[in-house]
Amino acid sequence: MEGRRVRPWWLALAASLLLHGSLIGGLEWRLPQWHPPAEPPPFDAQLVAAPPPVVPPPAAVPPLPAPPAIPPRTPRVAPAELPAAAETEAETEAAAIAAADSSAAPAVRLDEAPAAAPAPVEAPPAAAVPALNPLPPRLDLHFRVHYGVASGEQTLLWVNEGERYTLTSVAAASGLAGVFYRGRFVQTSRGRITPHGLQPEEFWDQRGDKRSRASFDAANGSLTLIPAKGAPRHFAYQGEVQDALSLFFQLALTAPPPDGRLTYTVFNGKKLRDYSYEVRGEEILQTALGELRTLHLARVAGDDGRFEAWLAIDRLYLPVRVLRSDDKGGTVELSVKSIGP
Repeated sequence: MEGRRVRPWWLALAASLLLHGSLIGGLEWRLPQWHPPAEPPPFDAQLVAAPPPVVPPPAAVPPLPAPPAIPPRTPRVAPAELPAAAETEAETEAAAIAAADSSAAPAVRLDEAPAAAPAPVEAPPAAAVPALNPLPPRLDLHFRVHYGVASGEQTLLWVNEGERYTLTSVAAASGLAGVFYRGRFVQTSRGRITPHGLQPEEFWDQRGDKRSRASFDAANGSLTLIPAKGAPRHFAYQGEVQDALSLFFQLALTAPPPDGRLTYTVFNGKKLRDYSYEVRGEEILQTALGELRTLHLARVAGDDGRFEAWLAIDRLYLPVRVLRSDDKGGTVELSVKSIGP
C-alpha cells in the first residue's frame, strides 16, 4: 500500500523537472519586439485670411405698439356734492372720451387748464338781393307828348324773352306840329335781365336821318359810342349802368322806396353821367286812366336840366307822367293814354 502511494509522486516530480529543463535550455522563447513608428512626411503650413463671417440679416422686428394713453384723472367730488353713482359715471365717460381722442391730442396735465379754442369767425352774411317785380312778356305804353305849342305821340314797347329784353320808343309829331316836325324819333335798348335788374348791352338812337349806336361792356366797365358824325367815343364806368329807356323799367322792376335818394349811372344817348334822384313820396295823379296813386321822383338839380317822373304804384310802377328838358331848354311832357299788353 505504501508503495502505491510513493510511485505517483515520483512520476510527478520527473515530469516537472523535464518540463523545466526544456524551458530553460531546449526551447527558445522570444518576447515580441517593439518597433518605433515611421517618421511622418514633412508638411507645409500657410496662413490664409479667413473669409468675412456671413452675418445673417437681422430679422424684422415689428414696431412696438404705442403705449395706451392714460386718461386724465378726474378729480373726485366729495360725496356731499355728487352721488357715488354719478361720480363713477363721470369717470367712465371721461376715460372713454380721452381714449377716443388719444391719437389726435396729447395728454393734458392736471395742473394746467387747456387753452380755450378761438371761436370761429363767421363771415358777414351777403346782402340779400330784393326780388324783382314781375313784368309781363309784353307791355305797350302810349303817351301824349306836349312840347311848347307842338304835340305828338310816343309809344314805349317792352318785350321780355326769358333773360333778354328789348325796349323800343317811337315818337312822332301829330296834327299841325307834324308839318314843322317831320320824321320820327326812335330809340332802342337791348340787354339782359339780371337779379339786380336790367343790364343794357346795346343802345340805338335815330333822329330823322341821323343815327348813333352805343355798346356796353359790363365785364370791363366800358361804353363805346359811335355817333352819327365824328370818331367813336369811349366812356368808363363802375357798377351798374342804365340808358335813357332802361332806366324807366329798372325803376319798375325794383320799386323805389317812398322816400330817400337813388343814384344811377345813365347814358342819355350822348354822354354818360351819374345822376341822383330824390323820392318825394306819394301823389294822387289825374290821368286818362283815371285817378292813380303815384310815386314822385325828381332828379337833383344839375347842369342837365329838369327830369321828373311819376310811377303808378298800382300799375307795376310804370311811368304815367314824365317832365324833362331838352338841349334847347324846352320842356317836354309825356302823359299816359293807355297801358296794354
